[in-house]
Amino acid sequence: MNQWPALEKQHPPTWLKSIVICLLALGIFFRFAHLGHKVYWHDESFTSLAISGHTLAEIKQEIFNHQGIIPITTLDKFQQINPDRGIGDTVRYLITSDPQHPPLYYVMARLWAQLFGDSPAQVRSLSAVISLLIFPCVYWLCLELFDAPSVGWVALGLIAVSPLEIFFAQEARQYGLWMVTILLSSAALLRAIRRESLWSWGLYALTLALGLYTHLFTILVAIAQGIYVVISQQFRWHKTLRNYLIATAMGLLMFLPWLIIFITHLHTALQINLLWSGNLLGNTIDNIFERIVGFLIIFLMRTSRVFIDINLASDSVVESYLSFSIIWIVLSLALIIYLLYFLLYKTKNKPRTFILTLWLFPSLSLLLCDTIYGGIQSINFRYTLPSYLTQQIAVAFILTNHLFWDNTWKQKVCKFIMVGLIIAGVFSDISLFKAETWWIQMRGTYFTEISQIVNKTESPLLISDNHPISVGMTLTLSHRLDPKVHLLTTPFDQVVTIPQDYNNLFFIDPSSSLLHQLQQDTTYSLKLIDPSVGFWHICHYVSLEG
Repeated sequence: MNQWPALEKQHPPTWLKSIVICLLALGIFFRFAHLGHKVYWHDESFTSLAISGHTLAEIKQEIFNHQGIIPITTLDKFQQINPDRGIGDTVRYLITSDPQHPPLYYVMARLWAQLFGDSPAQVRSLSAVISLLIFPCVYWLCLELFDAPSVGWVALGLIAVSPLEIFFAQEARQYGLWMVTILLSSAALLRAIRRESLWSWGLYALTLALGLYTHLFTILVAIAQGIYVVISQQFRWHKTLRNYLIATAMGLLMFLPWLIIFITHLHTALQINLLWSGNLLGNTIDNIFERIVGFLIIFLMRTSRVFIDINLASDSVVESYLSFSIIWIVLSLALIIYLLYFLLYKTKNKPRTFILTLWLFPSLSLLLCDTIYGGIQSINFRYTLPSYLTQQIAVAFILTNHLFWDNTWKQKVCKFIMVGLIIAGVFSDISLFKAETWWIQMRGTYFTEISQIVNKTESPLLISDNHPISVGMTLTLSHRLDPKVHLLTTPFDQVVTIPQDYNNLFFIDPSSSLLHQLQQDTTYSLKLIDPSVGFWHICHYVSLEG
């Protein structure tokens, strides 16, 4: 049976509304609490660089090609609002230094920082405010998809305390806004199909353009939505299909200015992509089968973290799947299998087709790309947000059906599961509330530890080259280092003259030639503090003897 008449138009009971309202209040608290507590990590430092109005070339020229020692506080200029630069300079940074990131969020962040301040907590507060929009958007989508208010209320409760949404609500990046646009465009599409009016299709075109101006992977969402439209129209030419194509074309036309910029600067975007998301698994996974198995196991672990996440992972992108808990893999696999079973055999065509396409297509597309060309896009938690959002909605739909339609043992089981998911979410939120770093923040833990070590030493000097990774790490550390720390920059892979006036020298990911130079010099003692980021502590032997 694939009909659920009891849910349609059914008003949710008072007890459900009361619980969800409490969860919403709790979720809002966790979204705004301790915004400045966590490490302002690598990606967020580049957000501050963008809204400062300076470009990556400028910081390299002015700081990292600088001859001589400068205070670490000199970098504050590139992490704070410059009154002499405006929104146009923020867009210029994106064009020249980060063209794969569309400008909508960064323009909003620039305006927000001008009004409310540019400290890490103040910049992050924009994401927290944006995250509140996810509540009306997910409720609207549930109404359009299921025509059942009860599903919307259950989805609100799950998303309110989900560690997934709360983390991105506290990150100074565009991913919280992207989730809002995914939900918004999906609801607008279903409304347009239902009403077939000029204004409804115009709204869909606008929301699609907003999504594209937020994240380029919105194109995968748009394709998934197109597959749904084609299937729902039974592969026949129809007015709905025609209107969809026109609206999509209008959305793409609105995005055309940035698309031209992206294509023009494609070489820069590809270089950055290879630098940050290259084939990091190539050394450990030798063939396609092992690669796919590794990706799928990692994806299963990420699936469970949508509902419970207590910061057990150690890295944001690549994790050794041999260390994964078998219990969580089995539970995640069981969840996915039941979701597929329920959607295929117990659900109406409309929600079934929509959920399956938006859940599976973006992730499978990235997996196929990684399998063929190498890379780790498919296991990057941020890039698979469309799938996780859809999964949460599907779980809410199934729980609601069993809670309000079944009178069997399934109802009791689902009550137990729902309570368990809520408790797991709240427990995860408390862990997130107390933590200084989170596993999604690549190398966040290392930055905290490194800054503590440097700040405790006497007369510390930080040495860094102008490689993009080193630039990002230096900007990140600048938020946590004491003003007493000084900085010496050098061109990448070149010999540097080591100053004699500093007792403690710290190198960030030194090049091979520089490392060889230091190892050959017997007047220095080298200690590798953190091999994961290539952070070295160097002392003069004279200082050691003294």
